[in-house]
Amino acid sequence: MEFGEHLEQVRKQKGMSQQTLSNLLFVTRQTISHWENGKTYPDFNLLICLSDILDLSLDELLREDGKMKDSFTKKDVQGFFKPIYRRLLLADLCFVIILFLEATDVIRLTIWGFIPVVVGSLIVSYVVTRLKRLDRQYQFDMRYTWQKSTEKLFNFIHKHSQR
Repeated sequence: MEFGEHLEQVRKQKGMSQQTLSNLLFVTRQTISHWENGKTYPDFNLLICLSDILDLSLDELLREDGKMKDSFTKKDVQGFFKPIYRRLLLADLCFVIILFLEATDVIRLTIWGFIPVVVGSLIVSYVVTRLKRLDRQYQFDMRYTWQKSTEKLFNFIHKHSQR
């Protein structure tokens, strides 16, 4: 089943009109009609909103339509995930700096200030790790130039230290 047919079927199962769905997505009713007739496809951000509204995973929404999958480029996905990745890395760096300043007695955190910093740092590290795993799995190549250079350096050092 193609994306448009699947979208129409799920929309009707949920008891929504094209107008209702278009209002929830802030698009025109004609846009929904174009999607359902296979004339155009939603962009990545709208697909995520669609999956939330229709209570479907992206995989369920896109699985059988090869043309739909091909319409997304690597740049679309990178454009969506890179800002998130960048902000998470910045937040993690801030947490590490706070912990370093605490460890060197430059600042003094009470236990109530220390716990959120540690928990926040762990959460951000976990999310960055999940994004890296997603990056490796789907080969989005979200790493920055300095990360690629550092990786090459570490690989070079590791390779020559084994000799």
